[in-house]
Amino acid sequence: MGVGVLAATLVAGAWLASAAWAGVVTTGPGLSGGAITRPAEREIRALVLLVVLDDPRPGAEGVAAALVDEVEAALRRVYQVEVRRLPAITLPRSAYYAPRRRYRADLLLDHLATLVPAELPAGTRVLGLTSADISTSKPPHRDWGVFGLGSLGGTAGVVSSHRLRKKARDAAQVSWRVTNTAVHELGHVLGLDHCEEANCVMLDAQGGIANTDGSSGVPGPKCQAVLDRAAPLRPASELGGA
Repeated sequence: MGVGVLAATLVAGAWLASAAWAGVVTTGPGLSGGAITRPAEREIRALVLLVVLDDPRPGAEGVAAALVDEVEAALRRVYQVEVRRLPAITLPRSAYYAPRRRYRADLLLDHLATLVPAELPAGTRVLGLTSADISTSKPPHRDWGVFGLGSLGGTAGVVSSHRLRKKARDAAQVSWRVTNTAVHELGHVLGLDHCEEANCVMLDAQGGIANTDGSSGVPGPKCQAVLDRAAPLRPASELGGA
């Protein structure tokens, strides 16, 4: 073997070694004839911004950091979304409903939508977490207390732990309720409506806690099919993912 051939062989071998180390896959019988395939890009359904909405009233309970961690983990696991944290903000005074001493969830959704930076891609979502009581209109009720609210196929959702803490056995059950409600409300934002599938996370609470406590924590088969159509997995780079 000549020196020139030997040098070329060594260079090719070094390139193949470095390519394998970098995760590049080579196929085919040789360097010149083989195809080079890069690793498939990670896919996500959306980029979701997660933000705590602090209750400014004296003595108000906050949202525990561990609970925020659990919500983030559930959103990533169930929906294959990328989650980024925003700094906590104070609940906007404009959403406060003085007659019932709580915050209007529909106005919170409007406020949350303004938190999405202009440089992020269209389709970026935002979910707020608060310990304050929240409400919305539900005919014939002008002001109806809720666990959470999500804009169907929209930008924002919000979850309150206020009612979810009531009559809970322990902290673990509170966590289960809050994470299930977060998955439920983000499901609305991603395009899922209420359903009637047994134990599906998208069951309507129907004014009680039983469906939340009995939820599987994930969409049922029918809702999963709707999700795959409404918010299909796409390369993370197209949706602002890292």
